[in-house]
Formats: sequence, structure tokens, C-alpha cells
Amino acid sequence: MATHAGEHLCSNPPYGYQKDPADKKKWIVDEEAAEIVKRNFNLCNAGKGPMQIAKLLTAERVLTVKAHYAQRDGKLLRENPYKWSPKTVAGILERPEYTGCTVNFKTYSKSHKLKKRLHNAPENQRIFPNTQPAIIDEQVFARVQELRENKRRPAKQAERQGLFSGLLYCADCGSKLHFATGKNMTPQQDCYRVPGIRAIRATVPCTSSGKKR
Repeated sequence: MATHAGEHLCSNPPYGYQKDPADKKKWIVDEEAAEIVKRNFNLCNAGKGPMQIAKLLTAERVLTVKAHYAQRDGKLLRENPYKWSPKTVAGILERPEYTGCTVNFKTYSKSHKLKKRLHNAPENQRIFPNTQPAIIDEQVFARVQELRENKRRPAKQAERQGLFSGLLYCADCGSKLHFATGKNMTPQQDCYRVPGIRAIRATVPCTSSGKKR
């Protein structure tokens, strides 16, 4: 089956890759776009958020994702070809495929009769390593995910610390459990969990969606 072989189920590769002309099922690095992907991760690692990165790329007149595709395919550039959006930047920073893996079953449908696709839980996704050349080192990717998770947490919530933070490890995959809280969560709902991408990558299936305090 294709899914067992780690073949890409999505029709188009993410920004930074392109289909191999010799084999449409394989991805090769789009060198020009890959440099921008690396820049996004480096800037985030240096402490800048998606909005700051988007403003910087716009000021430097870097072609947006769609504008890059248009130029590569010999098409006319759209209006505002340099105006980056924070959403686009965030989408790039969240793609584990840049580490050289393939993530399948990201979405699912409740019925073959329904067109709407729903987001699949990390434990139900399937990851296949080393399916294409890596653009971002795995450690850099993991660091960026941690930085962004901490920034998304409201300041007043950051004061709520887990009693066992840094001491607990997942019984399934052995990864360190992170204290999870949020503005819509009560202290009774706080939990310890394995970050999503680590849970997917575990050699032993990880079911640690949360361990109650």
C-alpha cells in the first residue's frame, strides 16, 4: 500500500519543495524557496513571531509563496507579490515535512459522502521519516515548536506552573511531558502531555494525550 511505503498523499508539495520531474511521486528541494523557509525558522529561533517575520519579508520584497510559484511557472505576478501574511509564515513554521518526513492522514472525513475534511488527532496520523531531503534540522524544528507554544500561552497563564514540570516522562514513548494549560482551562483541566510532533514520531505508538494532575 502507498501509505506503508510513505508515499505522499497530498497532491502538491509544500513551499520549499517541488515534484521531481523524473518521478512525480517524489519531492526535491526548490532551492530558492528553501532558503526562505530556512530564514523563517532562523528568525523564529531568534525570537521573532509570525507577524514580525511577515513584516520583515515584506519590507525586504521577498516574493510570497503564490508569487514564487507564478514566477517559477512563467505566469504573471499577482498584485502585491511581496506582501506576506502572518498566517502564511505560521503555516511554514508548523510543517514537519521540512525535516524530511511525510505526514499522512492529517485530515479525515466522517463519511465518503461528505466533502468536508476534519483535522485528525496527532495519534491517528502516520509519519514516515527520510522520504525527501530535509530543509530544516529536527532539533531546530522542535525548538521552534516549543518557542511558539510558549508565546501562544497568555502571560497570566504562564504563572500557573506544573508541580511536576520537567520531572515526568511518557510511559509509552519516553518523551518528557510538558505542562499544558490555557486561558479556557481550569486548574482541574491542566495536564501533562507529549508535544504533538513527538507523539507522532514515537517508535512506540504514543497515547499520551494528557496525564491529569
